[in-house]
Amino acid sequence: MIQKSKRGQAAMEFLMTYGWAILVVLVVIGALAYFGVLSPDNLLPEKCTFPLQLSCKDFSAADTVAGPDSVTLSLVNGAGRSMIIRDMNVTSSEAIAVAGGCFSTAATQTGPVTSLTVANGDTVNIVLNSQRPAGATQNCAFANTGRPKDKFNFKVIYSWQDSPSINHELNGELLAKVNR
Repeated sequence: MIQKSKRGQAAMEFLMTYGWAILVVLVVIGALAYFGVLSPDNLLPEKCTFPLQLSCKDFSAADTVAGPDSVTLSLVNGAGRSMIIRDMNVTSSEAIAVAGGCFSTAATQTGPVTSLTVANGDTVNIVLNSQRPAGATQNCAFANTGRPKDKFNFKVIYSWQDSPSINHELNGELLAKVNR
């Protein structure tokens, strides 16, 4: 009888030791998660991803109190021939569905732009505002989610300059810290 009791005691001590160790590890992981060390927003880098035809050179996202929220993209035409950007739509993590006509500033132009010609190898800066610019048909569809980084999805409608009657579509993505 004494042998069985000692084996039971050894098994119980073994389980208690590992139980306390597992509990300590869970408390540490919980504390790290609570203080934001394990937050995906801190672990994921900012990135701008577009297909090769229209690659992303630089970007910024801003949430301003006085004016409209905006996303600025610097895009490079790497397609090998000139293209005409017909339209650009953006949606954010807070998906708001709109039809189009939302890019408002391209290069040095101000106001709504109905088309923008970009020669091969050239860079164009496009600013997308969440407020409807004068003459545009829709608001751009993004909103501040309050998170440190927001994900923006872009749809670019373009045609080649040498065949302007056929439209093509590119999709891009931006994960960026919103400057407040």
